[in-house]
Amino acid sequence: MSNLTIELREEQSQAIAGLPYLSLQLERNVTVAVQLKIVRETLVLPAERFTQMPNVHHCLMGLVEHRSNVFWVLDLPQLLGFTPLQSNALETHLAILQIGGAFLGLGVHRIGRVMRFSETEIVSPQELPQTATPIEAIPFLRGWVNQDEGDFSHLYVLDAEAIACHNFSA
Repeated sequence: MSNLTIELREEQSQAIAGLPYLSLQLERNVTVAVQLKIVRETLVLPAERFTQMPNVHHCLMGLVEHRSNVFWVLDLPQLLGFTPLQSNALETHLAILQIGGAFLGLGVHRIGRVMRFSETEIVSPQELPQTATPIEAIPFLRGWVNQDEGDFSHLYVLDAEAIACHNFSA
């Protein structure tokens, strides 16, 4: 009986190894991950909840008021140089991040699952694989992680602080 208990404890410690990240789908085969500790909420909002603002950066979808907070929502695929979200979409999938005291919404095609990997598994952005990684994405990436499962072989890891500190003046 004690051998069984030891084996179960070892399996549990392996299952929770690494930091939790939320995966966000930018395109069919393009997925990024953001540390779960800064994700406050995920939701799907109808288009009428966005307040469009004139003369702003092309990837700013607008302002949203949610739970007494007003924050910008970014078209994350467009910011990273991928195909923008459909401007005529009836609803948008959002990951709401809290960085410091500020909130920021990331509009994506789909919210994925929580996955775990260690910091040592993240490969530098300068060593990105020979894929179609847009040059616009590099300043906003911590790197990538090699994945052996799912529809993608490389998972980009976002630097959310770099996105939050970026100057989005038009």
